[in-house]
Amino acid sequence: MKFGMSLIVRGDAAKPATFDAMARKAEETGLDTLWCSDHLIIPKLTVSKYPGRADGQFPEPWKTTYWQPFSVLGYLAGRTSTVRLGTSVLILPMRNPIEVAAQVAELDVLSGGRMNFGVGVGWFVEETETLGYPFKLRGARANEGLAICKALWTEQPATYKGKFYQLDTASFGPKPMQKPHPPIYIGGHTAGALRRVARFGDVWHPFKVTPALLKEARPELTRHMEAMGRDVARLPIAPKVPLTFQAGPPREGQFPTEGRTIDILDGIRAYRDEGATEMTFDILVETLDNALATMDRLSADVRPRL
Repeated sequence: MKFGMSLIVRGDAAKPATFDAMARKAEETGLDTLWCSDHLIIPKLTVSKYPGRADGQFPEPWKTTYWQPFSVLGYLAGRTSTVRLGTSVLILPMRNPIEVAAQVAELDVLSGGRMNFGVGVGWFVEETETLGYPFKLRGARANEGLAICKALWTEQPATYKGKFYQLDTASFGPKPMQKPHPPIYIGGHTAGALRRVARFGDVWHPFKVTPALLKEARPELTRHMEAMGRDVARLPIAPKVPLTFQAGPPREGQFPTEGRTIDILDGIRAYRDEGATEMTFDILVETLDNALATMDRLSADVRPRL
């Protein structure tokens, strides 16, 4: 299996020294991928609730510091040589997809072909609407954005006619180094996300899912894949879940990858049994010391035993 880790891009520990230290550790330990999450602005929550928190609110430090993924990945592209770099996930419908296509392509070239493009539609109503986009159209805009990205990456000139954007024999460059384009990871496990995986995805990248949920979603994903003439058995699956080393087994509400080393091993094997080929991990205590210690334990105690 492949293993990736989310970079600390939010809160008090998010700073260039942290990015450097985590990147060095990733390459020293042979980690496959480093990922950046994504928020552009954090307005007051009035309708939305932050996923996974009992109070539904953003942690206070995240309200003042949240680095943008293309800035961090561009910084690391020239400071790393082996680890892949990715967005997990970029909220595509709150951006202009032509700009996104250019940023992803340029990062792929600057990194020597090490870019992964993770895409989601978002949950944060207030953020999307503050940026001037209708929240209810985010799925349709994401689909059109993905189609535009693929056209720009693979055609010269590119033509596209959609509801939101039109391209008429438009020139675009540089093209990505990876052919036909960087792998597209589609986040989410809703019905719309599964249809998006079948239409655009090179990898399915569901968040905070259990092995049981992977199994439950597979028949619907299979139907959508077959409708697109694709074989679900050949689709890589990369769940994104928390990784927590602790003294006891997973507590109520925790994931199979939170616990003692033996619990984490059993949890990863359970995901693998349901088709996972790659694991992406979030660190819930976002300090540099904890991030580096977690990466060391993943490398020394977990990977060799799988």
